[in-house]
Amino acid sequence: MTITYLDQNAASYLALAKSGTRWEAIRSVLVDAFDKRRLVCPMPLETLVESAPCDHATRIVIEDFFYSVSGGTRFRSYSEILIDKTLALVREHHDAVAFATMGSGWGARDEAARITKESHSETRERMRQRIEANTFPSGAADMSADEIFRSCSHDRCSTLWRDLQKFAAVPTTLISEYEIRWLMSGLIDRSLTTVEAQRLGEAVRYHKWEAIFVNFFDLMLGSRWDHDKLHGQRPNYQPNDEIDRWRAAVALGHSDLFITDPYMADLCRRARVGDYTPTVVFSTKQAEAILQFIHESA
Repeated sequence: MTITYLDQNAASYLALAKSGTRWEAIRSVLVDAFDKRRLVCPMPLETLVESAPCDHATRIVIEDFFYSVSGGTRFRSYSEILIDKTLALVREHHDAVAFATMGSGWGARDEAARITKESHSETRERMRQRIEANTFPSGAADMSADEIFRSCSHDRCSTLWRDLQKFAAVPTTLISEYEIRWLMSGLIDRSLTTVEAQRLGEAVRYHKWEAIFVNFFDLMLGSRWDHDKLHGQRPNYQPNDEIDRWRAAVALGHSDLFITDPYMADLCRRARVGDYTPTVVFSTKQAEAILQFIHESA
């Protein structure tokens, strides 16, 4: 079965496809392939968040479309997957799956959509402040994308290693005192022990944590994104860009086909993700090629 990841652009084109267009043809093929159990398009959890600002009718149309090609399955978020994949490094038989189920009727819940929209706006504002506060190290402008990757990976791994050492020493440390708060909070909520924290620290040191697919692809794409920004090719980095990167990391690690916006598709190409994953990446501008691929593979 071909697992297909549709970002918000692709999902909108398909859900709102006009009669006689290539996107309507793609939608028809997707629905038919799902009915024949040859293809599935789990809904990204972010779709629920990104659809919240839409009007009532549009949300219902998007939900109905995804149900017709997924049957209620969804991709778990980047953070959910990384938390569980991290624990799985040291906890035998830990359930670290990339998929879950989605309850029905979310598109019609106006109050829930309003709350989700407000919460997402607050999250975006915190992300914006963090992005604005970020500074590149001295000499970054002269680094290649690969050199930026190694630098970013070292920094991220070092940060988690310090957090794990802090937890191992004082398990009652307040979440606010950790550097990667969301990750440590998730690990602690899943009953992280001091022994596991020490073992995870070793897994971080020996690059096992870095190699988790969603983490690795996030670092790869983020490094190429940083390289673009440093060279003026993508000067206005926004919270949506970061969310798109996390979505792509999940798609590249857990799907066969990824349909995304033109910049992300090109970013994947230039980051040479094809060297590490068989996932086929198409831009939403490649409707004809998408249709042909689905016909041939599903």
